[in-house]
Amino acid sequence: MAISKEKMQDIYEKIKTPYKYGAVIKSDEYLTDSPSVFRYNEKWYMYYIMIHKNVESSGYETHLASSDNLIDWKYEGKLFERIEADHWDSRQIAGYAAFVDMNFGENNEIKPVNGKFYMAYLGGNLNGYETDPLSMGLAYSDSPIGKFTRFENPILSPKDSDARECETLTLYKSDMFVDEAMTTGHKYVNAYNAKPFDNKERIYLAVSDDGENWQRYLDKPIIDETKTIDNLLISGDPQIVKIDDIYVMFFFRSIENGGAYNTFAVSENLTDWTIWDGEPLIKPEFDWENVFAHKSCVVKHNGIVYHYYCAVNDKGERFIALATSEEI
Repeated sequence: MAISKEKMQDIYEKIKTPYKYGAVIKSDEYLTDSPSVFRYNEKWYMYYIMIHKNVESSGYETHLASSDNLIDWKYEGKLFERIEADHWDSRQIAGYAAFVDMNFGENNEIKPVNGKFYMAYLGGNLNGYETDPLSMGLAYSDSPIGKFTRFENPILSPKDSDARECETLTLYKSDMFVDEAMTTGHKYVNAYNAKPFDNKERIYLAVSDDGENWQRYLDKPIIDETKTIDNLLISGDPQIVKIDDIYVMFFFRSIENGGAYNTFAVSENLTDWTIWDGEPLIKPEFDWENVFAHKSCVVKHNGIVYHYYCAVNDKGERFIALATSEEI
C-alpha cells in the first residue's frame, strides 16, 4: 500500500537536516566510513570502520569513539582488527551496531538480546576496498564497548543455497533491529544491501526468532530501483527506524557518474515501500564533500535530529560528517 504524498512530506519535515558541520571523525592516514551511533550507560558511542589509504594492501577494521554531546567525538580504540590466519573474515571486518532501539527520538540505547550485545559485520579474506566476495558475520560480547567473540561461520553468505537472485556475489551493511510489532511474524529483522555479478546493489530482509539464526524473508528485494532509475549502481546501507506506526528507512543511492546521496523510504509493513521523490536528505554541496555524501546513521535526541554520513571529496578524503535539524 502506497503512502500518501502528504504523509511522505510530513515524514520529510520530521527528519530533514539542513545544517551541515563538516567532519566529526577524520584521519590523515585512513579513510573513515559507515558510522553507527548508540547510547550505553548514559554515554554516546559510535562504531565506524577504517581502511588505510593504501587500500590495495589494506582492508576494513572496526573502531570505537565516544561522545557526551553527539558533536565532539573521542577515539576509544579498535574493536575488530585483521588477522593473518586463513579464515573467511581475516582481511575485512566492518562492524555495525545491532539491536539499537528503533523508536525514533526515544532512548537510542543498544539493547541486549539473550543477555548479550551483538555486532553484525561485513567479512572477507581478501585485501582491498570491499573486495568481492563478502559475507555477513555476527559477534557477541558482555559489553557493547568490550571484547567481542565472533561466530565461527557467516550467518548469511552469497554462497548459501537459498541466496536470492541478486545477492549471489557480496552482502554489505547489516541493520539488525528488534521489531516488537512482529510485522514479519518474527521479532528480529535484518535489512542489508547485496549484489550479484552485475554489481548493482539492492536491499533485502532477513528474519530471526532468536537474534542468532537468520533466514531470508521474501523472494525478492524490498528496494530495487535498477529498472526505474537510469545508471543506478546502488540502493544501499539501510537504517530502519519507527516514527509512530510507520517504518522509515534511510538509505543511499549511487548513480553512475552522478555521485551518491542519502534519501529515505516509508512502509507500514516492512514489505511494501514508498520511496521519497523529493529533495535528498543529504547530498554533495560543498568542496569537502563534492564526490559523495552518503551512508546514513540518523538519531534524534532532545528534539534535534543528528544525521551522520560519509563524505568523500576529489582530494581523496573520506570521513564521517554531521548534519542536524537545528543549528547547534
